[in-house]
Amino acid sequence: MMCHLLSCSIWKVAFSFSNDILSSRMSTQTATHFVALLAIIGQAGVVLVVLGLPWRKTVLRKAYEMLSDQALRGAFIVAILSMFGSLYFSEVAKYAPCELCWYQRILMYPQVVLLGLALAKKNRDVVLQILILCGLGIVIAVYHVYLQSGGTALVPCSTTISLAVPCGQKNFLEFGYVTIPIMALTSYVMIIVAILLHRRSTKTASTE
Repeated sequence: MMCHLLSCSIWKVAFSFSNDILSSRMSTQTATHFVALLAIIGQAGVVLVVLGLPWRKTVLRKAYEMLSDQALRGAFIVAILSMFGSLYFSEVAKYAPCELCWYQRILMYPQVVLLGLALAKKNRDVVLQILILCGLGIVIAVYHVYLQSGGTALVPCSTTISLAVPCGQKNFLEFGYVTIPIMALTSYVMIIVAILLHRRSTKTASTE
């Protein structure tokens, strides 16, 4: 029943999204639905990759080899989608970013450059750099989720930044739990999983 409802929701959002594109108009609500849906798909992907780890050297070996080969490209796509998504929310949807949103942006945007250079073979060893940026991003995103869930702030969230809003304020809530920090958290975790798969791929190649 739950799968059926999720399937119906996916088709409904996809149909609405395609109609908006064809008619050259996209409401903020439709775009938010679509990005939230991408986050859920990403979360499901991470869960499947983690659950499949015990079989990565046996029945799922081919699948993990394919994922590892494309992992760096996948991490770059996640980073660039996260960057453009955050810019859409602030510049088009007019959701004012809070202080924690800015910190998460600061940790995400450089990854577009680092991963882009890695793809261009100009910076092969980005694993440590990406892990540090994502690790810090996860800490901030988890804290942001905590605040939006009603938690008490450990330190005051400054509103001195231009257009800044309270960090505990939710701009939207999709599918019952997806918010902007949940999307950011998903992106950071996806990039970590991808970069670790990439590392495994390069280590395997170097030993052969």
